[in-house]
Amino acid sequence: MTSHASPQPSARVTQARAAAQRTKLDAQARRRRTAVEEALPHTRGKSTQASLLSKRRASATMEGAIADYLLDHEGGNASQKTIQWHQTALGLLRSFLEEERGIRLVGEVDAPDINAWFAFMRKTPASRGKIRSERTIQTYARSARAFFHWLVRRETIERSPFDRVVFPKVGKPLIRILESDEFERLLVACTPPGEIGPLADRAA
Repeated sequence: MTSHASPQPSARVTQARAAAQRTKLDAQARRRRTAVEEALPHTRGKSTQASLLSKRRASATMEGAIADYLLDHEGGNASQKTIQWHQTALGLLRSFLEEERGIRLVGEVDAPDINAWFAFMRKTPASRGKIRSERTIQTYARSARAFFHWLVRRETIERSPFDRVVFPKVGKPLIRILESDEFERLLVACTPPGEIGPLADRAA
């Protein structure tokens, strides 16, 4: 039995196929180079933007950030009372951080610094010599919390220090209960003219 070998392609056909394969590979390589070159400006732009953002975060001062925050409120047509409230609260915070903690940059503020500020406001008298009430401290804390959340939205900081502190609470005011004799005197004082009865006799 005679076996017949499959016919081998001619040298010319082999060369043609090899040339076609090289052409295909060269075209693929050119497309890849083109895609990389087109992506480079976009990548460089992102890298430059990230670098600028990193520098801005590192150099943002409390003084400058507070000024920008107040301008943002003015641009948003906030009331003058609201702007003054933020100005007072944040000015107090900035002074405390600079004088008591040696902090001038926004990115340096952490949760322990905020807690120390709360304690400072409770112990240190205000400008009029009186200790601040818990309600006043909470009001100032609300301003500072809004400020740091604004910094997060602006991507000046990545996380607010208020995310890791216990926010000041204001207790319910105690109701003073009148003694029986005080209550009786109040009733007597409120007795209308011409009234008849024991209370009217006492009021006479």
